Amino acid sequence: MPTTRGAATTWPQWVALGLYGLALTMTSNVVDPPWLSQKASELAGPGWQNTLLGSVAFIGLIWAALVQPIFGAWSDRIRSPWGRRKPFLWLGSLLLALALALLVAAPSVPLLILALLLTQTFSNMVQAAYQGLIPDHVPEHQRGRASGIKGFMEIPAVVIGPLIAGYFLGRGQIWGPYPVLLMVYLLVGLITAVAVPSQALAEPPARRPTWIYQVEWDRAPTFAFWLAHRLMFWWALLTLRTFLIFFFRDTMGLTIEQAQALNGTLSAILGAMILLLMVPSGALADRWGPRPLLWGAGIMAGLGTFGFLSVSRLYGRPELPMLVAAALIIGVGVALFVAASWTWITRIVPSDEAARYLGLGNIATAVGSAIARLSGPAIDALNRATGSLLGYDVIYSLAGLLFLGTLLLARPPASAAKHPRAG
Repeated sequence: MPTTRGAATTWPQWVALGLYGLALTMTSNVVDPPWLSQKASELAGPGWQNTLLGSVAFIGLIWAALVQPIFGAWSDRIRSPWGRRKPFLWLGSLLLALALALLVAAPSVPLLILALLLTQTFSNMVQAAYQGLIPDHVPEHQRGRASGIKGFMEIPAVVIGPLIAGYFLGRGQIWGPYPVLLMVYLLVGLITAVAVPSQALAEPPARRPTWIYQVEWDRAPTFAFWLAHRLMFWWALLTLRTFLIFFFRDTMGLTIEQAQALNGTLSAILGAMILLLMVPSGALADRWGPRPLLWGAGIMAGLGTFGFLSVSRLYGRPELPMLVAAALIIGVGVALFVAASWTWITRIVPSDEAARYLGLGNIATAVGSAIARLSGPAIDALNRATGSLLGYDVIYSLAGLLFLGTLLLARPPASAAKHPRAG
C-alpha cells in the first residue's frame, strides 16, 4: 500500500528531484548535435555529412527506445538501502562518463557507432530511474507544478549545453565540454544522495508484468494518444534542431566553427524563453489541464519554424534579429509542450510502476527523434539531385507541418479519476 513517507510537497524538494534532468539534458545537448556534427564533419566526405549524422543518431535512438523500458522495470523492482532509483542513477552516471570519452575519441565510424550505443545505454539507465522520481515522491494533485520545476531544471541545460559546446568547438577544442560534464554529474550525484529520500510514496509492485512492454488495458487508449502526440512533436523538434549547424553553414555561408557558435547562441536564447515559461506552464497545466497548453504548443512551434525557415530564403545570411524572434516563438511552444506533456503522462502512469511506464513513454521520444534523423539522408539526396539546397526547405517545412499536426492528437483525459493507481 502507498505510504505518506518520502512525500515531496515543496519546491526545494522538487528541485532536488529534477537535478538529474539538468545533467542529462546538458549531456544530450552537447552530444547531439554539436559533438556528433563535429565527428560527422571529420569522418564523412563532402555532401555526406548530414547522412552520417542522421544515420548514426538514428541507430542510437532506436537502441535507446529498446533499453529504457528494461532499465525502468528493473528500477521499479529493485530493493536496496538507497531506494529504487539511486543505484541506477549513480552507476549509470559513472558508465556514461566512460562512454562519452570513447565517443569524443572515436577515430572511425564503427567506433563512433559503438560509443554512441554505449552512451545511449547508460544515459537511459540514468533517465529511466530519474523519470520515476516525481511519481515516487509527489502527490498527484501537485505533479503539474513538480513537472514544471522538472522542466525548469532541465532548461538551463538547454542553454548551457550548447553554449559550452559552441564555445569550445567554435575554437576547435572538441574535448573542452568533457570535464564540465564530469563536474556536473559529480555535483548532482552528491546533492541527490543527500536531498532525495530513499522512501517513496509507492512501494515496488507486488507482481511482475508478463511482458516489460505491457500496458494495462484501461490505460492503453490515453497512453496511445500521449505516445502519438509526443512522437509527432519530438519528430518535428528534432528535425529542426539536429541539422541546424549544417543548415547555417550551407545556407548562410558560414564555416563549421561559426555555425557551431551561432547554434550555441540561438539555443541559449530559446532556452531562456523556455526557462521563463516552464514553471507558470506547469501551474497552468494543474489549473486548466494539459489540453489548452498542448494546442498552444503546436501552434507556436509551427509558426516559429516557418518564420525560422524564411530567414534563409529572404536574406541568405545570419540575420540575427529575425532568427532570435523565431527562436523565441519556438521557445514558447516548447515550454508549453514540456510542462503539459509531462503532466499528462504522470496522470496516466501507475505510481508503483512509474519508471517502467515512463520508459515505455520514452519510446515516443526516441522513435520520434530517430525518424527525424532520417531527414539527414533525405536532405543530402535532395540537395545532390537538384544541385541546390532544396533539401533543407523541404525537411524544415515538414517540421512546421508536424508541429501543427499535433493539434489533432492532444486528447488527455479531463481527470485521472479513472486511474486510481496513478496517485
